[in-house]
Amino acid sequence: MERNRHEDEAPRWCDTSRPVPASQTLTAPLDAIARGLEQTNWAAEVLDPQWRLIWLSSQLKTLLREHDDEALGVGMHMLESRLAPAWQRAFPRETEEQWLRDNAPHMIDDTPGGRDELIAMVRPQEVELMRALPAHSWPLWTALADSRGSGLELGNIRYFGARARTADGETLCIVYIYGSSLPASLLSLVARGDRHMFERMARLVEPGRREAAVLFADLQASGALSRHLPSASYFDLIRELTTAMDAEICRAGGIVGKHAGDGVSAFFLAADLGSTSAAAAAAIAAGRALVSATAHTAERVAGLGAGELALNVGIHWGSALYMGQLSTDGRLEVTALGDEVNECARVQESASDGALLATKSLIERLDVNDAARLGVDPHLTSYRALAEFSGVSAKAVRDAGTLAIAALEHRASAAC
Repeated sequence: MERNRHEDEAPRWCDTSRPVPASQTLTAPLDAIARGLEQTNWAAEVLDPQWRLIWLSSQLKTLLREHDDEALGVGMHMLESRLAPAWQRAFPRETEEQWLRDNAPHMIDDTPGGRDELIAMVRPQEVELMRALPAHSWPLWTALADSRGSGLELGNIRYFGARARTADGETLCIVYIYGSSLPASLLSLVARGDRHMFERMARLVEPGRREAAVLFADLQASGALSRHLPSASYFDLIRELTTAMDAEICRAGGIVGKHAGDGVSAFFLAADLGSTSAAAAAAIAAGRALVSATAHTAERVAGLGAGELALNVGIHWGSALYMGQLSTDGRLEVTALGDEVNECARVQESASDGALLATKSLIERLDVNDAARLGVDPHLTSYRALAEFSGVSAKAVRDAGTLAIAALEHRASAAC
C-alpha cells in the first residue's frame, strides 16, 4: 500500500542528525564540475546520480539568502530538499505543481524505489500527479520557474537540467543551472553596467539602517542651455554627462541613486568602503571628479568653454540612513530615508557656480591619512551655517539652515 511520508512524518529536511556532505568531500570529477560552475558566477546546483543534492554554488545560496548546507537540504533527495523553508520562500506554492511536471519525470528511473519513493516524498495533493507522470531519461531539459509573488521576488527564471555522463555512459551527476529568462539582447543592456556597483546594490536586498555619505549634484542653469542648443545636441550632452557621472560614482565605490532632471544622487556606504573615513573620503573624491568630468564632457561634446556649464555638489553624512532596494517592473534602484538625505539636497541647492559644499559632520569623519590625501585639514577648515550663504532659499533655511558647511577646493592641494 502506498504511504505518503507527509501524512505521519516531519519532512526529512528538519532531521539534523543526518550527515551533510561538504563540497570538499566530493570526488575528483564532481569537485572539478563544482569548481568550474563556481567560477562562472552562475546560480547552480549538483545532484548525485540518485538525485541527492550534494552542492550549491555561492550565487545560488546568495539568491536564496541561505548559506547553511543543512538548511538548504544538502544530502537529501531533490524533492525533499524543496520542502526546506529556504526553498519554499523562493517560489509561490501555486508554481510547485508545474515544477513537478517539468522535473519529476527525470527522477523516476534514477531514484531508488522509483515512482513509489517519489510518491512518498510529495504532498498528499500531489500524489495523483506523481502517479500519472511519464518517466524521462533525457540528457538535457529546460523550463521556467516563476518566483514572482514569493518572499524573494527573484522574477521569472530560466533553468537547465543536464545529466553529466562518464565515458561508459553512466550518469556521473545531474547539474541544474539557473539564469534570467530575458533575451540575450536585453541582458546585454544590463551587462553595460558596473558589476561592482550592482554587487553593492545586491547587498542592500534587505532594507536596514546604514552609515553612509550622501551626495547630490545638479547642473546649474541647464534649462537656459537647453534652449540654446538643438534638441539632439542637448540630448547627446546630457547622455554623455550622465554616463560620465555614473562612472565616477562607481569608480569611487559608491552607489548611484536617482537621476532627477539633470542631477544625480549617490551613496557611499561605510560597510562597502571599509570605514566611515573611507566613505566620507570617497564622497569628496567623487564630488571633485564629477565637477571635473562635467567640464571635460561639456567641452568635448558641446564645445562649451570653462564656466559655461557648472555642476553644483552637496555632500553630507548619514549616521543611520534607512536604505534598501526599490525593485519594480520599471526599475531597480537604491533609495535612502532620513533627515540627512533631505538636508543634503538642500545643501546642493544652495551651491552655485560649480561649488562643492560639504557638511562639518562629513569632513570631521576623515582620518589623518584620508584628510591629507584629499588636501583637507579638518582642524583648519572654517564653516558657515547654510543660512548664511547668499541666495539660499527659505526651504533650505527651514530644512538645513543650521548645518555647518565648508566650500571645498575642487582639487587636492599640491602638498598632497
